[in-house]
Formats: sequence, C-alpha cells, structure tokens
Amino acid sequence: MERVVLGHDGSPAAEAALEWAAERARSRRTEIEVVLVTNMFLSDRQEADRILDGAARRWHALVPDAPADVTRLDGLMPAALTDAARGADLLVLGVHPGFRTRTMLTGWVPPRVAAQSRIPTALVPTGWSATDDPVTVGVDDDDSSSAALLFAAAAASARRVPLRVVHSWLMRTSGSRGTAEPGRSPRDVAAAHERVLEAAVARVRELHPDVAVVTELVRDNPTSALTRVADRSSDVVIGTHGRGVVAGAFLGSIGLDLIGTLHRPICVVPHTRPPV
Repeated sequence: MERVVLGHDGSPAAEAALEWAAERARSRRTEIEVVLVTNMFLSDRQEADRILDGAARRWHALVPDAPADVTRLDGLMPAALTDAARGADLLVLGVHPGFRTRTMLTGWVPPRVAAQSRIPTALVPTGWSATDDPVTVGVDDDDSSSAALLFAAAAASARRVPLRVVHSWLMRTSGSRGTAEPGRSPRDVAAAHERVLEAAVARVRELHPDVAVVTELVRDNPTSALTRVADRSSDVVIGTHGRGVVAGAFLGSIGLDLIGTLHRPICVVPHTRPPV
C-alpha cells in the first residue's frame, strides 16, 4: 500500500493537490495522511481543525475505500512537513502557478519542500484537472534522473497511459551542459544522445512491458523542452542531483525554472531514492 502525506492549508492549491492524490489513489491501494502545519503561537486551532475535517470529508467522498488520517502539527515550514513525511512513499502539496514573487531565500515554500524532501514530491497547480495524456519524464545523460524515470513509468503503468521520455541536448561550448566534444559534428552528438533515450526506453520495457513509450529528442535546453510538452502531459516528472542543502543546488536550475510556471503537476524525485 502506498503511503501519501498531503500538505493542506485549505487553499485552492491544496484542494487541487487533494484531488490529484485522490485520482492517483484510484489506481493503487493508498493510505493518506493530511497534514496541516500551524504556528504554535499564532495559529487559530479551531480553524485549522475545521480545514482538516473538511479535507477528510472531501477525501472520503472522492475515494471512500482509501483510509485517511488528519494531523495538525505545530512547527515551521518546510521542516515540519518534510519531517512528517519521512518514511512515506509520496509527499503532495499545492502550488499557485505564476506565484514567484518571493525568491528562494525569502521562503517560497513549494521549492523548499521539494528541495528538503527525501521522497518523491508532487507539486499540483491550482485548477488542475485529470487527463489521459502521457506521463512525461525528463532524462539526463547522467544517473540523476534514473529514479524519476522509474517513478514515471510506474505512474503510467498504474494509470494505463503512455510514457513520454524527453531528452534534450545542445552542442557543448565553454560553460554549457552536454556530452559533446570539440570537433564532433551535430549528427554525431545527436546520435550519442539518441542512445541515452534508447537506454531509458530499454529500462522501462524491462520493468514495465505493458507501458507504451514515446520518445522526444530535442535540440534545446531542458527547461524549454519540458515546457513545450507540459500541456500535453498528465504529469511532468523530473529528477534531482542532490548537490547540496541549498534548494537551488539541490533541485538544479531546471526544477526551479519549472516549479510555479507549468500548469501541470510536477513530480520531483530524488535520485538517491532506491527503485521500488
């Protein structure tokens, strides 16, 4: 049974996150814990309990057979929420698209939660609605996206939708990413990156032979490549490098560029998570 922790504050974004988690629960056995983090000195506890009660009733209306618990925690975000999710399989919370007026250092919560979480974290935008579009996953040319690939494949298998595997590349210049070497032609570089895609597809077919896989090799930067296909995706899955404790270093520029800009759920999967 999959254990899900849902951060909930009664906002429209939190309601969208609850509905996304309920849709996911229809395709697998799930138990959910709805967590509301309050400030022990300033919170209105009666209002917090009312929000949690409403969330529990909404969950049971959507998936009556899936058990749900509610928890009110006194603490500070994001640490209280990520601590509550330790040992869970998935952390889910809502996000307001376009809300990037606060920088990472001043405390914009969704990226900070995803950065600190040791488990896959789904960020669901306000206004989300279910679709039968493919699950899209971005794969890199190192191992940072391997866990993301398997997470996305399992999601596509459970929901019986295709998996879209996207890989982008650019010719290497000083300071840019990629595996190209000086003197190699664009055709040779593209062929090398095509092999990255082929290896990803082979891995998926080994573990999930039932999943239909489509691939897209894009000559562009990763953020643009994933943004281009996001509106044709049910979810967008990305991996993390885990290089440091600062949110920007942990997620990388791709994650920071996508969170809060896409209108589809983004699932951030730490690369250190063992395959399940």
